[in-house]
Amino acid sequence: MHHPAFGVRIPEIFLEGIMRALKSTGTAAGLMLSYHRETAPERVINAPPGAFEITRGHTGTSIRQYISASVEAARKFKVVVEIEADHLAAVTSSAEAVKRISGARASYAGAGSLDEALSYVEEEVKEAASTGYINFFTLDSCDYIDYSAERLSDYEAISLLEQAYEDSASLLRRYATPRRFIAEDGSFFEVRLRESEAARIALKLRRALEVLDKLYQIVRKHVDWQVGFEIAFDETPHPTRPEELLFLMEELRLKGLQPDFVAPNVGFEKRADYRGDLGELRGRVARLAAVARSYGALLSFHSGSGSSPWSGKGQGVYEVLLEATGRKLKYKISGVYYELLLSILSRQPPGSRARRLYEELYQAVIDFLRDQVRGRKELYSDTLARQLEEYEALASKGDTYPLHAEVFRHYSFVALNLRVDGRRVFRESLVELYKEDEQLRKVVDREVAELTLRLIDGLKFSGNVALLGG
Repeated sequence: MHHPAFGVRIPEIFLEGIMRALKSTGTAAGLMLSYHRETAPERVINAPPGAFEITRGHTGTSIRQYISASVEAARKFKVVVEIEADHLAAVTSSAEAVKRISGARASYAGAGSLDEALSYVEEEVKEAASTGYINFFTLDSCDYIDYSAERLSDYEAISLLEQAYEDSASLLRRYATPRRFIAEDGSFFEVRLRESEAARIALKLRRALEVLDKLYQIVRKHVDWQVGFEIAFDETPHPTRPEELLFLMEELRLKGLQPDFVAPNVGFEKRADYRGDLGELRGRVARLAAVARSYGALLSFHSGSGSSPWSGKGQGVYEVLLEATGRKLKYKISGVYYELLLSILSRQPPGSRARRLYEELYQAVIDFLRDQVRGRKELYSDTLARQLEEYEALASKGDTYPLHAEVFRHYSFVALNLRVDGRRVFRESLVELYKEDEQLRKVVDREVAELTLRLIDGLKFSGNVALLGG
């Protein structure tokens, strides 16, 4: 059904405002965290500093904690929520994933041990299942897409396909006939795959499809109640073509996996407004939505946050998405709530407790990143080094602790996982400040609710709970 999904990175702070917005608008929504970055099993969260990459479970919020807190808040406000395991992914390095999101070139986690990665996924699923409340999983195997297949000649693609697939001939026959689809505006379009193109896509997605099946089987092994599924296909270098989505959905169907949602790359970038042509976006989304719908799925949109907590995804984008999908979509945001919290702290009077905490947190992030760059440690990349240099230039001109600095926008999250004597001092301090400063708490709750309402209103989610009969 048509609904939003919200990441609750610090549930102690963000759930109150989110729930108020859902309650006031009669909106059913998903509550989630990303399993290969934002959250982690309690064993990881409670491990001593240095036992895992700082990016793994970087919110300091465990799988059990975010699920339990979300369920408790939903009961308190009497709202309908779906508890989601977002980006359940077989990755061997969360740091590499974060670097890619931040604009750096990084090696794909698929190069590591798949067995090790799947073992960790199983631990995640078991903890989620143990709560009894998990009811949606987004499966992500983007790290296993083989982009080298795109550079193959027609002859090479066909030859390699014959070596890789025992039933290569039947695979090619599946896509020999053009497929026709109808978009929301009533227009027809055709998706045609030449043999060589089908071969390249098959080689490109072969391992990714295999990993999706393994992730699906892990969930089915440990969750014996009805749950929903989404396929994350967005963390790719280029927008998804209808031909690729058609191949993905058809092959998933043949494996017995029919997702409720699929999230292609529509050209969105994380933490940035969409700056492309809206007409092109409308056409791209309309075609992808039609392909997904033919397989019983709706589109899900990731990287939903824009350049600021007040920009949506840029002027006109929500309207385009609604038109192209016929008002049937899922839309996700997460990090923007943390960005909003930091913005609120930065606006407090100089010398106040809130402002001091913001400045200390900011400086700690910069100091940590300087050390990463100097020692070429796990988060090092040329892009990070450049972003840090740009910040240093701003600071030298007196622009201290600027929210707009690219390096802070991309890496402020590490503050939640920075430790002093084993304690996540900044995460603890943020929660303590929120609980103890009544005036600030009112501001945070109000602005979190307003941010949530802007999304609900912009994408016409209000009242969707009526579709559930309640």
